[in-house]
Amino acid sequence: LPPPEDENKFNILFFGTFIPLQGIKYILQAAKILEDQNIKFVIIGDGQEKVSILDSYRQLNLKNIEFKGKMPSRGILTEAKKCHLCLGIFGDTPKTALVIPNKVYESLAMRRPVISSDTSACRELFSDDNLMMVRPADSESLAKAILELKNNSDLRGKLVENGYNKF
Repeated sequence: LPPPEDENKFNILFFGTFIPLQGIKYILQAAKILEDQNIKFVIIGDGQEKVSILDSYRQLNLKNIEFKGKMPSRGILTEAKKCHLCLGIFGDTPKTALVIPNKVYESLAMRRPVISSDTSACRELFSDDNLMMVRPADSESLAKAILELKNNSDLRGKLVENGYNKF
């Protein structure tokens, strides 16, 4: 996919299930930290934590997140065309350290830079040259990485090319 045409707002895509492994609550907290940075988060999915995620969303009074619900692959592709980067997993479950979710590979295949947790599983295949890795369960680390990629198009481009080549 080519980079998104709209450079006025920095768009971030998360797609997945609302389960503890994903760490969506940390994405919401990062969105709160970044609420004045002209960044829009699109969250696609559904699952067991949806009610608590939506409660947190309301409590944090977030205006920079749009929930899209569950969506087929074609819809995710349409959303990915509008985003500048994709998010992986950020939870603090034992499984988080053991898996690389399909969405990481799918996002790299779509030529999008990816931020995900710095885990032993990710380090087996990826380096800082092809995937932006942050501390698990750490919204401040995530927010810092998002801001770094937003403000550094050269780094985004490097991650896109190296990530796509790694894929």
